[in-house]
Amino acid sequence: MKQLLAGVVILFVVGFGSFLYRNTVERPGITAAQRACPMEAKICPDGTSVERTGPACTFSPCLLPNVEIPDAGISFVMPAGYVADENAYGADIRLLAAFVKPSLSGNPQHTIVVYRYLIPEGKTANDVILESTRYQPADLTAEDFSQFSDVSVNEKTFRETTIERFEALVHSSYYLVRESDVLRFDITEHDVTGWMEPGLSIRDLPEHAVLLGLLRSVQTTP
Repeated sequence: MKQLLAGVVILFVVGFGSFLYRNTVERPGITAAQRACPMEAKICPDGTSVERTGPACTFSPCLLPNVEIPDAGISFVMPAGYVADENAYGADIRLLAAFVKPSLSGNPQHTIVVYRYLIPEGKTANDVILESTRYQPADLTAEDFSQFSDVSVNEKTFRETTIERFEALVHSSYYLVRESDVLRFDITEHDVTGWMEPGLSIRDLPEHAVLLGLLRSVQTTP
């Protein structure tokens, strides 16, 4: 009788152990992974936060107006009034993002464009910046940094230059140097009054100020 009772107990223990094993090892997506996700949050560029979730405990994507480009290690806030320009994407693999906003005249539109330039072996970030800068409307390559200014935005230093001032249009570029690449942020603003005046404060133009707001929100990873 005792042997029979002992056998029943053993069978119960083995069966219960197998049940626990299946639920904790063979089905981690239901129990173990959920319990393993750390209680931590990622701060999005606009100040909101997301938590880890799912079987792999990855962070949930930041929602709009946040824009995340994981392959390039960059995220930022898309400015109010701008929408993604789906027509901008084509053969230029350096293009990361493009946004448009109606100008006062309606057409052409204001544009904000983000590029990424890899630094080739044997080249420096300065080489990449100069080779990538072409002043319009004459399409002249920058020869030196005499027309550039260093601008500090939220503890990041950008190299800024005005690409074009022509017929109420002002186009400026901001370059951010990283270890292996250079990010470029362009703003093209239309309907600019006094665009020919030498004393025009370009950084005070409405859409230029919008780009500076985007730059303040930029988050980068190596």
